[in-house]
Amino acid sequence: MLFNSGIFLFDFLPTVLLVFGLLFRYRSLEAAWMWLAAASVFFYGWWNPAHIPLLLGSVCANFWLGKRLADRSHSTHGWLLAGGVIVNLGLLGFFKYWNFFASNVALVFGLEWHSTPLELPLGISFYTFHQLTYLWHCKAGRAGGTTFRHYLLYVTFYPQLIAGPIVRPMELLPQLQEARSSAFRWNDLSLGFTLLAFGLFKKMVIADHVAGWVSPVFDQPIPTNGIQLMDAWVASLAYTLQLYFDFSAYSDMALGLAKMLGLGLPGNFFSPYKATSITDFWRRWHITLSLFLRDYLYIPLGGNRLGEPRRYFNLILVMTVGGFWHGAGWTFGLWGLLHGTCLAINHGWHKWGRIRLGVPISWTVTFLSVVAGWVLFRSPSIETAGSILKACVGGSGFSIPSGWISRLPFLEAIGVTANSDWIVFSGPGQILAILGLLIFTLISPNALQLTASAFQPPNEASLPQPRASTLQWKPNLLWALFTALLFAISLLHLGQLSEFLYFQF
Repeated sequence: MLFNSGIFLFDFLPTVLLVFGLLFRYRSLEAAWMWLAAASVFFYGWWNPAHIPLLLGSVCANFWLGKRLADRSHSTHGWLLAGGVIVNLGLLGFFKYWNFFASNVALVFGLEWHSTPLELPLGISFYTFHQLTYLWHCKAGRAGGTTFRHYLLYVTFYPQLIAGPIVRPMELLPQLQEARSSAFRWNDLSLGFTLLAFGLFKKMVIADHVAGWVSPVFDQPIPTNGIQLMDAWVASLAYTLQLYFDFSAYSDMALGLAKMLGLGLPGNFFSPYKATSITDFWRRWHITLSLFLRDYLYIPLGGNRLGEPRRYFNLILVMTVGGFWHGAGWTFGLWGLLHGTCLAINHGWHKWGRIRLGVPISWTVTFLSVVAGWVLFRSPSIETAGSILKACVGGSGFSIPSGWISRLPFLEAIGVTANSDWIVFSGPGQILAILGLLIFTLISPNALQLTASAFQPPNEASLPQPRASTLQWKPNLLWALFTALLFAISLLHLGQLSEFLYFQF
């Protein structure tokens, strides 16, 4: 069940809200929370009911373990926590990495490996990290007294279950314990619907449209004469924009769907293409994953406390692990290694560099590094990534449409050739569309900035500053009309469903 599907928007969501309100009015808030947890499990099971037992078994086991860790009378906390981490990561590793590991071991030893990869339970990467953070919080004495229904809802809450954000216990559990006088608040509903409309428009109108310029280059066999320069750049920039608007859309919708129920999820996306360093990029992209890797891997490894060489090693190792977390493939690992190396260079430059680059150069270097990384991230193989990156720097020659050559004949003198056989490149209109979308990502405020006066996410202190923009959302007629317009345009694309890109991780 996709957020951008008719069955979710017109069946599941209204039913969830209606029954939640009725239970709050005629029973209790706790009954409403229990209904929300049950609806979330149903939402998860809609994809594949066979994975429900694994999810619920994991929830029950981790809740019991958390209770034991929160009991300060026991002296075996270290062993219990280690056991919990091993079991949770073991399940994730078995489903996500077993076939990748076994096939590579077989390759090293020259053996044949024939096996069908296990079906990856949807959202296992996210609900595993949720439960690990819960165990660590219990060990630290910060999550004691949690009831099972609250914990079940914390893990399975449908806006964040499949693709994040990665929510820490203290960012959601205290909200479930707060008393409230009504099931819904008008401002919450109107803000939530606005964020939902933002996300639907970004996903269905923008991300899904530019996706058509991506797959023909990344997913097809490499042409015998190589990928052409214009095709390589169009596909690379189109994927850069597709992933931006797709992940931004999910982040907005997760916030909006939670806000309708009066709950605040942490912000997870903050205009990452405005970043002027790779460090700044990771403060803006998948913010909750960055914080998770920092607090639960980078800092325990020693962070920057053990000298500069160890700091750079830790950065590269943590980001490589983060790359493999996204998927069991060498392209993901190389993507993480690239970002870890860039982070190390960035920190080293700030410490030792004698030249300070201006904002235009810093942004250009950062953006091109990110684009190169996305080529690795999207490519089905290292060979494909290499071919596309090679084409981007002219390794397959410099060719442009024949009509351009006739208008600019001097280009022939420097080796530029004419070509009329393109995979995805279609002309100036397409280039203007890509540039327009890129400029939009650089000048427009994001959803967290637009709603700064009405919504403070639980991870407010971790968001880039300044957060507020001059243009602010308000529950008035003008914003209602704008929201309705975005929603109506999105519904025109309802028949063209596609999954969110982060669903596969």
